Amino acid sequence: MNAANNTRLIVTKAILWLLFGSATMIAVARFTRGLGATTNLTDATPWGLWIGFDVLSGVALAAGGFVIAATVYIFHLDRYHGLTRAAILTAFLGYVAVVLGLLADLGRPWNIWRMIFYWQPDSPLFEVGWCVMLYLTVLALEFSPVVFEGLGMKKALRIMRHLTLILVIAGIGLSTLHQSSLGTLFLLAEDRMHPLWYSPIQPLLFFVSAVGLGLMMVSTESSVTSWLYKKENEWPQLRALTRAAAIVMSLFLVLRLGDLIVRGTIGRLGEPTWYTALFTVEVLMSVIIPVALFTLPKTRDQRWATVTGAICGVGGLVLYRADVGGISHLGVTGDVYVPALTEIMYSAGLVSAMALLFLFFVERFPVWAEKPALPGHFTPPVADRLTGSYFGGSWFGRSHLAGGAWLAGLVLGLVVLETTTAGGELPIPHPISPSRSVAAVPQEPGSTATSRLELARFDEPGKPASPTDVTTALLIDGDRHGRFVIFDHEGHRARLGGQDSCGRCHHRNLPLDRGTPCATCHRDMYRCSDTFNHELHTTRLGGNSGCVRCHPNPKAAKTRGGSTPCSKCHAAETVTNLAWTPTLCDASSAARDEACGACHAAPRLDDANRAVEHGMAPGYRWVMHRLCIECHCATESEQGRSEPVISRCSACHRGSLDIPETSSAMRVARLELP
Repeated sequence: MNAANNTRLIVTKAILWLLFGSATMIAVARFTRGLGATTNLTDATPWGLWIGFDVLSGVALAAGGFVIAATVYIFHLDRYHGLTRAAILTAFLGYVAVVLGLLADLGRPWNIWRMIFYWQPDSPLFEVGWCVMLYLTVLALEFSPVVFEGLGMKKALRIMRHLTLILVIAGIGLSTLHQSSLGTLFLLAEDRMHPLWYSPIQPLLFFVSAVGLGLMMVSTESSVTSWLYKKENEWPQLRALTRAAAIVMSLFLVLRLGDLIVRGTIGRLGEPTWYTALFTVEVLMSVIIPVALFTLPKTRDQRWATVTGAICGVGGLVLYRADVGGISHLGVTGDVYVPALTEIMYSAGLVSAMALLFLFFVERFPVWAEKPALPGHFTPPVADRLTGSYFGGSWFGRSHLAGGAWLAGLVLGLVVLETTTAGGELPIPHPISPSRSVAAVPQEPGSTATSRLELARFDEPGKPASPTDVTTALLIDGDRHGRFVIFDHEGHRARLGGQDSCGRCHHRNLPLDRGTPCATCHRDMYRCSDTFNHELHTTRLGGNSGCVRCHPNPKAAKTRGGSTPCSKCHAAETVTNLAWTPTLCDASSAARDEACGACHAAPRLDDANRAVEHGMAPGYRWVMHRLCIECHCATESEQGRSEPVISRCSACHRGSLDIPETSSAMRVARLELP
């Protein structure tokens, strides 16, 4: 086979380079301009395509590595030995893609190293992170004999062969742990998931589906690469793998339907909803069609059926992981999330990059060798394998075509970025709605919630018992996504010192105001808001003659940054600046980093101060989080708490409005008490 003259291979590589080029441009924009410029993610939908596909599905797609390794080295089924190296390479590249996809999705990817030194053994994500990191290392070591053999490094090759069984056992253990732990993670999200996808046996479902997906992914990879390189496939082995996959996937369906029956949720399948149709399509693709093609007498020995069933099964299980990871959440949160074109292109480019690396190793090293090459067998010179003459030509297909396709991809990515992203480097606008006065009642005795109040629901007989039980609180839900905060305004004011404490939160007031609401100045959830009215100031200061009040140097450029700080003239309206003073939870504090640094990127403190001094109000979410968390951290420190409690997200974000606000069953908005 001459790769340089293989048209289907050259065209495939050109397409892969094009997609990789577009993903390169989008990755640059993601890491320089932020998540808001490249995704449609929101607070209500923080996990989208990059988690559902790149991470959750990527981990499952790589499961073929530990499945085939166990088959050959643990169960000693040597007839599958020829599939081992390709399966391990696929798994290794799959986990590289998982890491790259995770880095793109994290708000602060440079903090990913923290899990190595700051242990949280009670966290499923901590366990998943460590297993992925360790298993990626194990896969690299498992595949290293292929590289050492190809490069003629005999001593290193002998050492790694002695460690093969140890590495296989470690890989099986690690992969089993984090495949199931990914399911454990979603046990914490019951209130966010549609009942058809939430399950208390989610860890078991994730593990079983990973085994089935691994078997079908090995079959898919072998079939596709055999077609690309026009080589004979290992059809007897693949047919055996797909029949095993049929058994595993049948077990998966039995477990899933049995769980729905036991929990009394099976009736949801009769509802005429979009989610019922999605569940049906998912089951057809992942189980029904593959099992039928793999087991029916008329199709089980047909090559087309093996390939079709494997590809269909892979697609169905990827859809299942995506549904669990995010799509099923939309039915509960009510949020509308459609992946941005930039998200889709980044994921496609990431897969393309891994495919190009796979083809590189296939063409350079003995990945397809049935057994390790014996002494005396022909081994191409190292220079030939690294420069491109191995298998008859450059691994690019043709270098000029690959380079041109990659450059075309860069241009395509740039065009998509400029035409589809809202506001360039700025997040999509999310206007803020002010807080509302609502009826609230004290928490029931024995409640573990840190907030002292809960909404008063008049649809529950006997609650509240009498009007005296009802007080007024603020319901903070700035973006109206239903994830509200009940703020005990009166209780906070009493604890902090009465009316003299108002400046702790209302750090700056409009003229004649006392306690100007936050949303008056911080008018967008993420963007800075301009609070400076230039025309009004010009009129009140006497027209152009008053310019020197703000721009004292007539020779300097009249810019916002070089103007007189607002506090010079508006000292009376500036009650206090405590909200911007560095405290225990500043960037130097590990407590604040643990509380929100891993997910929420925020402006630097000095940037926020400069913005406020020149008429710019930072985003609503950032100022609310900073104001509350800093005060809570300081309180915890003063009280000598052994662990953070009131600085955690759950201290404030405790519920969701599951009943429409207009419903007569909930009359809590602006209740007037006698």
